[in-house]
Amino acid sequence: MRPLTALELRLGALQAASFTSHGMYLPFFPLWLQSKDLSPTLIGFVVAIPIVVRILATAPLMSLADRAFGARRLLLASHLGQLIGFPLFLLSDSNVAIIALVALVAFAQSCIIPGNDLVSTNAVQKHPGLNYGRIRGAGSVAFFITNIIGGYLVGAFGADAVIVALTLIPILGIVATLMVVPHDIPEPSTEDEPRKDPTPPKLSLILWIVLIAGAATQGSHGALNAFASIYWRSIGFSDEVIGYFWAAGVITEILVFIFLGRAVGRGSGVGLILIGSAAAAIRFTIMSLQPGVEVMFVLQAMHALSFAATHIGTMAALTALAPMQARGRAQGIYGSLAALTTAASTMVSGLIYSEVGAGVFAAMAPLGAIGVLLMLAVVRLQRNQPQRAGSGG
Repeated sequence: MRPLTALELRLGALQAASFTSHGMYLPFFPLWLQSKDLSPTLIGFVVAIPIVVRILATAPLMSLADRAFGARRLLLASHLGQLIGFPLFLLSDSNVAIIALVALVAFAQSCIIPGNDLVSTNAVQKHPGLNYGRIRGAGSVAFFITNIIGGYLVGAFGADAVIVALTLIPILGIVATLMVVPHDIPEPSTEDEPRKDPTPPKLSLILWIVLIAGAATQGSHGALNAFASIYWRSIGFSDEVIGYFWAAGVITEILVFIFLGRAVGRGSGVGLILIGSAAAAIRFTIMSLQPGVEVMFVLQAMHALSFAATHIGTMAALTALAPMQARGRAQGIYGSLAALTTAASTMVSGLIYSEVGAGVFAAMAPLGAIGVLLMLAVVRLQRNQPQRAGSGG
């Protein structure tokens, strides 16, 4: 096996281990909360806690990856935190204790995915033959498979199987981190002259605009994630068809990761974010018009653009535009921005859906439009100052 192929497989395993955990947590942890007799209102509150934690914690934690602490120790500590935290749920029957544990585990979870992306994009920049899309696509495949396996586990062994699985899965993350993440990932670039002052390098205006555009477009999926299944069932689609709708989005997402993933490390990603933002605006506008099954499948397939193309473009921009000494901080800022826009759009969608139903999806379209406008501004800035587009300063 060629060395780059082996490295790509190890990086894919790193992504897969983390998305296996998320594939179990996101759909099934609320079922465990329900089994502890938490009210629907309290479950909603508890499920929102990790989003708030990501907004507050991701950027500060990821900045540690730029320092001596490094991405390797950060990821190991995060997986270890989950390994210690999740078993405690089985010992707790108090709502207050559960809320506290959710916050603590969310703190550990908050830098896993951005940390993996930091490691993966750094590796792609160091080894141009690597394909980021295949690496990140392994995470989507793992998430999809875990959704299916998790359903069988809960059906066979009950809700506590969720906690047992979430306790064991971080072991995979620890093993993968030890196998693939080198100690030298966070070190400052040796190509740069030594800095005379300890002040972290600034992020460029272009990079800030790109991160905001990417986060806005990702936030446009808030109503989809919260109310799509409820809406589809309300207009008569069967649960089987609803499952196929979600599967269509995941499958096309994986295909785009595979075929467009090489953009990371080979360009600024601006074009991909522009396409993804436009796709989000179009997708959610049409979705609000209550189309039939065939059109809805097409709209779900557009997840490949609104989510996957936007994500690849943003990772490409971070790789091309962020200074090496601030790569972790930039990744963390993006994680916090994406969490903030997603949390805001999800909360607002709850208010809108109760009033206008399918119109909630049209309310998400402006977020995609904002992404388009911001990326057009970036195109103009790059045209006016091409020599500074990738400087990060």
